[in-house]
Amino acid sequence: MAGQEPEQRLGRDGVSGLVSASRAMRARDVSQPTPKDLADAAKVAAEVVRRRKRSVTQA
Repeated sequence: MAGQEPEQRLGRDGVSGLVSASRAMRARDVSQPTPKDLADAAKVAAEVVRRRKRSVTQA
C-alpha cells in the first residue's frame, strides 16, 4: 500500500474531496504557459490584427 493515496471521501456537494491540495498545486503548475507559449500567442495575435486591418482598409 506504500505510495497509494488515501481514500477520497466526497463532501456534501459530491465534489469536494476529489482534489487534494497537492493535486491542485500540480494542476496549477502544469497549466502555466511557458515564455515560448506567450511569444507564440503574441505572434499569432499580431498576425490576426494585421490581417483584420488589411481587410478593413480594402473594403
